[in-house]
Parts: sequence; C-alpha cells; structure tokens
Amino acid sequence: MGGIELYRKPVAWVNASASPTNAADAHESLRKVIGYVGADLVEAACVHIPVPRSTIGPDGLVEDGSIRTQVAAVLRTIANHVARQSDDTGPAT
Repeated sequence: MGGIELYRKPVAWVNASASPTNAADAHESLRKVIGYVGADLVEAACVHIPVPRSTIGPDGLVEDGSIRTQVAAVLRTIANHVARQSDDTGPAT
C-alpha cells in the first residue's frame, strides 16, 4: 500500500463475512487506507455479501448461485463506473 499502484484506480470492497457483526469495523479502516493511497472508491460496488462456509465447495469455489450473481453485479458496477469515466474524459492517449 506504500506505492502508487492504486492511485486513481477504481476500487471497492466486498464484505463476505457471515458473522453477526458483519466485520463492520473493517469498512472504516478500508475507507481510510483507500483514501490514503488516492484510489477511486466505487461506493455503489461496496457491498456486504455473506458467504457462509456451507456455500463453499470442496474445490474452494462458491457454489451458491445467488452469491455468484451478487458478485457478478459488483463487477458490473465497477465496469460501468470505469466506462462512465472513460466517456467523461474521452479516449486515452
């Protein structure tokens, strides 16, 4: 996190915690770090998608279709954010 790799790059967090607290304290910490490195936080893509252990297959992949659909929606949100920025700034040179 000490480099410029994330500077002005679109980022988001997905909270996968299935715990009762939903790892709520982690969100503020992530926001601080993301701000420190100058990344572009895509708020609409920051979501809580609980992933209980029972939804993870023996291969380590999420088997639950609704969870996979929610993750795909997050990725679409980030892609749309990037596309809108490209439209606003014109073609890259």
